[in-house]
Amino acid sequence: MGVRQAVGVALVSAAAVVGADLFMHSSLLRVLRPQVLAPADGAIVSGPVTVSWEGPQPMLAVLNGNGQRIDLGRRESPFEIDPSRFPRPGQYSLELTDPRFGTLISVDRRFMVRRATAPRVTAAAEPAPAGETPPTPNADVTGLMAERDRMRVDLAGLQTEVDTLKQQLAGSNEERDAVQADADARLAGAQVEQDALAREHLQALGENQFLRQRLQSIPPCLVWGYMAVPRPQTVPPSRFVLVSNRSGDVFRTEAQCVATRRADPTGVSPCVCVGVVWNG
Repeated sequence: MGVRQAVGVALVSAAAVVGADLFMHSSLLRVLRPQVLAPADGAIVSGPVTVSWEGPQPMLAVLNGNGQRIDLGRRESPFEIDPSRFPRPGQYSLELTDPRFGTLISVDRRFMVRRATAPRVTAAAEPAPAGETPPTPNADVTGLMAERDRMRVDLAGLQTEVDTLKQQLAGSNEERDAVQADADARLAGAQVEQDALAREHLQALGENQFLRQRLQSIPPCLVWGYMAVPRPQTVPPSRFVLVSNRSGDVFRTEAQCVATRRADPTGVSPCVCVGVVWNG
């Protein structure tokens, strides 16, 4: 009987020590409970999201967000969550639960996923009608770039407000969630405006490049000529535009026109371009 009593006392004492250790959240609980290393609590990330922790392995991972609860199965630390799991930007949470002890050993981590940057698309240049005066979009491009810089400053200000609100509402989950949702909506709206501004900027740059190419493709002058008055005594004086010499050769260059103009006493104007063919 003495041995049985001693064993019973030892078992009761061990159970009491373990129970007190779990209840007081002391060293044993710190060993069993996982310590999440990434992502940081309240961090703003973009996919893929790397998850790592110190503690028991493996753990059951569940992703909450976007109105869905996605079971990621048993995972070892570290692992990555594919960007396809985040269809929209906003707040998400990750639950890690021990498959043997359930919610007795679990941890929850909240983070925010930002909107992915839209891919840039090169604007296609379309030919303009012949004879149209090309616009100068340099001023528009400068304005768009200034607007883009202003949007970046606004985004930085919004991010600072989000960080400040997180610190102020660290003890209230409901108020923090409401403020976080409002901040997420404002950040998403600012991102949409920035994406639209970037598309306008690209379009303006494409138009500017196309206009430069059209200006460079304008052909040189094909016919030169000058004004001549062979009979100044008539009223009004007779005037002609000479574009060829006495042999009927058309002036294809300015030098040919100048050579004939020097020997022509009826000439009253310098040689100018009088014929351009547009092939664009």
